[in-house]
Amino acid sequence: MQQERIHNNALVLSQLPVKREEVLDVLRELEGTPIYMDLMMSPVVYSKKKEAIEKKLSAKAGGSKIFTDFLLVMIRNHNEKLIPDILREYVKIEDEKAGLFVADFFYVKDDEIESGEQQAKVALDKVFPGKNFRFCVTKDESLIGGWLVRCNNIEIDRSYKGQLKQLEDKINGR
Repeated sequence: MQQERIHNNALVLSQLPVKREEVLDVLRELEGTPIYMDLMMSPVVYSKKKEAIEKKLSAKAGGSKIFTDFLLVMIRNHNEKLIPDILREYVKIEDEKAGLFVADFFYVKDDEIESGEQQAKVALDKVFPGKNFRFCVTKDESLIGGWLVRCNNIEIDRSYKGQLKQLEDKINGR
């Protein structure tokens, strides 16, 4: 349900005349300034105060009125916690419009990132022939080894954890 709200709000944002760079700037600011993120996520700070802060920051950064208004609506509707996810989803939507698919790539060992990404690209090319991919790389030690990639509701699991799960299912007759 929440993922659907995130996606729908990102779709609305993608229909507005907002520059991708402006969205990326705000996303970088949110992710790069923990105190800003804490303030926006705080249940103790009133929405009116968050709105005032957002207006000042937007004016200082030279943000467009339309994008600022979008953020203010999110705050007024108590969706400020979703803003980073909405902005990330917006970037994915815009990338897909440009023919670039965003794939979430999970790995364990740093020295295997490059070879894992190449293997993931080959696997994704079979599912999405002729598409270009941009990988969002995340370290996930729970995979034990190998890699896992997710793109457009498709998951390709070449992790040790996934292989162990497949073996367990086979043994248990599932």
